[in-house]
Amino acid sequence: MIPERYEPERVNPEQLGAWLSWSLGFFTEPVPQNPYLDVTLQHDVTAAHAVYQASKVEFGGRGTFFAYLVWHLAQTLATHPSMNLRWVDGNWYLLRNPPIFIPVAIGGKERFRGLVLDDVYQQRYPDFLDNYLHQLQQARQSEVKQASTSQIFRYAQFMGNLPYLRFSALTLHWRPDQMVGQSYFYFGQRYPQEDRLMIPLAAKLHHACTDPLMLNELLNDFANRFSAKSQSAS
Repeated sequence: MIPERYEPERVNPEQLGAWLSWSLGFFTEPVPQNPYLDVTLQHDVTAAHAVYQASKVEFGGRGTFFAYLVWHLAQTLATHPSMNLRWVDGNWYLLRNPPIFIPVAIGGKERFRGLVLDDVYQQRYPDFLDNYLHQLQQARQSEVKQASTSQIFRYAQFMGNLPYLRFSALTLHWRPDQMVGQSYFYFGQRYPQEDRLMIPLAAKLHHACTDPLMLNELLNDFANRFSAKSQSAS
């Protein structure tokens, strides 16, 4: 049962258009296959970083560039229905308000903890930032017991951060029982290239509902959020 807070809507693949009416079934058929595509690219975040730097004073210097990217990527994902489809108990659902799952490296024997953020699609950035910073602090405190995230994970949008790795390729693991249509994103170490600021971005896409064409459209919309703001500020 999908939690109501994720606002699930059952969908009929035959009513979603020629491609989805075929692909949703084909890539979830019970045959041995990996339905995921892995794409790694070097994404231009020059405008995004400029807007972020200009807005830091407004938020008292709190937050990080990664948090800023997470919120804007979530807002962009909210406008791309294919990225919010999930295959659950033999049916496809559109989640209008999925959670965001972020792995947090804490070191030691535990190594990682999962940070879960609800309602990000519906939050303004200040509210998101308050919640993100609170949850991050909780995740980093080893004495704070953390609830299991295994059931939440399958509905969430995954966003990770590898700030010390300038990777050129990254293939994420796949488990059929936990991966039911969601997309995965990993940001890497940002670096200068001539007059631009670049960042590695790895994406894992479930081919039943997404593909590189959809990723291109998503990233164009993601970039446009910052280009419009940087132009208005100049």
